[in-house]
Amino acid sequence: MKIKLRPQDTKAAAIRFGIELETKIPLTCGIDVGGYHSGRPVQSGIDQAGARVAAPKFMGAAWRADRDGSIVCLPGEIPCEFVSPILYGEDGVEHLCQFVEWLNAIGAKVDASCGVHITVGIESVIGTSDAGKVSEFVRKLAHIAQWHARSLYGQTGSGRHLNRYSHTLAADVAKHMRTIVATSSVSDKERAACACGRGMVNFQKIFRHNASGYAGAIEFRVFAGTVNLNKILHHLATVLGLCRRASEVQCLGAFKKNKLQTKRTASAVSAVEFLWDYLGWNGSNRPVALGVFGPLHQRLESFKAEAMRLCRKFDERYPDASL
Repeated sequence: MKIKLRPQDTKAAAIRFGIELETKIPLTCGIDVGGYHSGRPVQSGIDQAGARVAAPKFMGAAWRADRDGSIVCLPGEIPCEFVSPILYGEDGVEHLCQFVEWLNAIGAKVDASCGVHITVGIESVIGTSDAGKVSEFVRKLAHIAQWHARSLYGQTGSGRHLNRYSHTLAADVAKHMRTIVATSSVSDKERAACACGRGMVNFQKIFRHNASGYAGAIEFRVFAGTVNLNKILHHLATVLGLCRRASEVQCLGAFKKNKLQTKRTASAVSAVEFLWDYLGWNGSNRPVALGVFGPLHQRLESFKAEAMRLCRKFDERYPDASL
């Protein structure tokens, strides 16, 4: 039976996000890679047919090519982390699709040393920079991410849970989240956030400010490196959907999974189906498919099929993964 697709989530289109794609690129592709966190603007590259092709830009803003020492390369390759400008809306997702197509054209590849990081601006999700409301949102998101950890790792199809840069959330994250909510001191909130570490979800940027004011963000580090567009779109839709769910949920359960959640996440396959139900992607009672709009809505069934394939692969490789 075909499942009725829920309407798209127009509120998610306002969320501002950035994405980092860790890759290995050919020495011959003509990319000027800068330093760590100080990369060069990506203007063009040489494709595999030898032609120079312009790199897509978003509203005039270029991606950045950063050096990353954690990426392992073979002779003839150089490590490159491609860092997007701030993206949002249907145009932002469409631009991401174009950039991934360009990456494949210049011969970008990945291996187990690569990752995909997705960062979301908190104020663009909840509509405020109030420290108390930010704290409540982040605590909810931490709980929700913990419940859905197997679906997050499963959709990579890889051993990302074994990587020290994307480890599972420690048990003391629950304690730090209680501190973040309970204290009125922003400096104490920030210390508790930093104490959570930088595992599958990085909480260290929650209360960050820059010269323009509040710039608090949440970073998902759970995803494995890829230049497969369907994988990237499922990762993005998952992140946006979980953020939207955390912004709306009223009744929050414990950090540890309850019996029903444990049963529904016994395998990666059942966990990703649970995730889809939780976000309203499977025609549940939710009024919209949370986190899904524009190209994400149009391609939902395609990237769900890819995620299911990868979850089956994960279950075959890691049937006893402790998640």
